[in-house]
Amino acid sequence: MHALAVDVRFDSAFLFLDLADGRAFEFPLDWFPLLQAATGVGRTYFAISLDGDQVFWPELDEDMNVTALLASFPDRLGQ
Repeated sequence: MHALAVDVRFDSAFLFLDLADGRAFEFPLDWFPLLQAATGVGRTYFAISLDGDQVFWPELDEDMNVTALLASFPDRLGQ
């Protein structure tokens, strides 16, 4: 199954990843040291690739592969 990212949000401790199929995942922000150290404004400048599998923050030189990240939840990927 190919998961398509549609949005990313943050609070003080987590990164929240929303998928096109309605699922949402949260990840500890300390998994992403560059994002954790960035300002709230810096985190808002991201882009999602056309295939929905990459999220990147060009100004922070940070990117994530959605499929690889979701591999940390193998029991929930089939939902």
